[in-house]
Amino acid sequence: MELFYAEIERIGRHIRDTQIAGICEAMKVAYECQSSDGRIFSHVLVGHFAMFAASPGIPGQPSVLPQRADRNISADYNQIRPGDFLLTNGASLINPDKGTIPDVGPDEARVRGAYTVGITCSYARFYKTPVGAFLPVKMTTSLEQICDRVLDSGCTWSCGVVSTPAIPEFKIISSSGLSQFLVYWACTAALCKQISTGGADDGAEVALEYINNALRSFELIREHEFEVIDRVARAWTDRILLFAGAADHPRLLVYGHPQAGAPYEGTQNMFVNEAYETAAGSMIMQPYDVYKTQLKASDIVLIGAISPDNGDEIQVAQYARQIGAMVVAFGPFDRSEGAGSLSDYADVAINTHSGDGAGILDISGFDEPVCPISGISGNLVLWLLTAQWTYRMAERNQTPNYWQNYWEVGASDYDDQAQASFVKRGF
Repeated sequence: MELFYAEIERIGRHIRDTQIAGICEAMKVAYECQSSDGRIFSHVLVGHFAMFAASPGIPGQPSVLPQRADRNISADYNQIRPGDFLLTNGASLINPDKGTIPDVGPDEARVRGAYTVGITCSYARFYKTPVGAFLPVKMTTSLEQICDRVLDSGCTWSCGVVSTPAIPEFKIISSSGLSQFLVYWACTAALCKQISTGGADDGAEVALEYINNALRSFELIREHEFEVIDRVARAWTDRILLFAGAADHPRLLVYGHPQAGAPYEGTQNMFVNEAYETAAGSMIMQPYDVYKTQLKASDIVLIGAISPDNGDEIQVAQYARQIGAMVVAFGPFDRSEGAGSLSDYADVAINTHSGDGAGILDISGFDEPVCPISGISGNLVLWLLTAQWTYRMAERNQTPNYWQNYWEVGASDYDDQAQASFVKRGF
C-alpha cells in the first residue's frame, strides 16, 4: 500500500503542478460554448470506476459537465453540431466483438465540429502507450490525434502501477480511475467558477483548492488508516487461507448502493464496478448482489460508501454480520458521530476523511457546495486494501490471481490461465 500510495500522491501532484492552466483553458472553451448557446457533453466513461463516479444525483455534482450516464454516446453524437464541447477519456461504447470492431470514439464529435478535450486513460492509446502494446484495433489512433486538447491525468498506460514477483507479465493495482477523476472534478470546479463570475475568473484557484483538498484527504488516510488497513489485510489473509481447502471457497464480496446510470456487467456502483473484473484488479472480488442469497460465515463483505448512513448499505452490513461474515466498510465516517452510521454495523470501519460525502467547494451561484472527494478517497482505500491484502498473501507464498488489461497483447490467454488458477485456489 505504501507503493500504491506513493504513485497516487505523485499523480495528484503532477495534476496540481502541471495541468491546472490547461484545465482552465479547456473550461474557458466550454464556458464560451455554453454562453453562445452551444452544448456541453461529457463522456468520461471509460473504466469501471468512471462509469458511476460522477453519476447524476451524487451530492456535490452540479452537472456542468453532464455525464452520459446511460453510456449511449452515439445519441449525443447525433445531436452534436459546430460550436459544441466534448470532454472525454476515449471511446465508451461496448461492442459485440471488442477485439476487432473499432469503438465509436471522440473523433466522431470532432468531425461534427465539437471542440474535443481528452483526459488520458489507461484503456485508450496516448503518448505513453508503447508501440504494439495494445490489440491492433486500439492502436490505430491515439487520444492526441482525435482531440483538440489533451489533459494529462498522470495515469500509466497499462492500468497497474505495482510490480509483484509472482506476476511478471504486468503491474497490478490500477491508478486509472483516481487520476481521471482528479482531473474531472478539477475541471468541474474551474467551470463552475467561470459560470459564477461570467468568465471573469478562470477558476484556477478553486481547481487548485480541489486538488489540494483531495491530497490532504489522502494524507489523512495515510496518517490515520494505514494501521487499520493492514489489520484488515491480515484478517482477510488468515480467513481466506484458513478456509482455502473447503469445497466452497470464502468469497470477498463488494457492495455499494445503486447509483444512476445503466448497469454494467450487473453492477451499478462505482466501488463495486471498480472491484469486479477490472484490469490490474484481483479476481477474488465479486459483486455482493450476485451471492447475497448464498452468503456464508466464511465470506467477507466490503461495503464502500460516499455517505455515512445510507440505509441500503446499513441493511447489507446488518444481514452479513447476522450470517457471521466479516464486514468491513469504508466511507466518510466521523469517529464521534452518533448511532445510526454504517460504521456502527461493520466489524471494521475505515474513514476516507472526505467530509460528509458532498461537495467541498462553496461557489457563488450554486445552491450547494460542488465537487465531492468521497468517491476518489473511497477508491484510494479500495485499492490500498487490495494492495495490502495482496502483500500479506504474497508473504505467505500465496499471491492472488489478477486480471490483465483486456486490450494488452497476450492478455486474453493470460487471463484464461489465471482464471483457471483462481477457480482452483479461490483467490
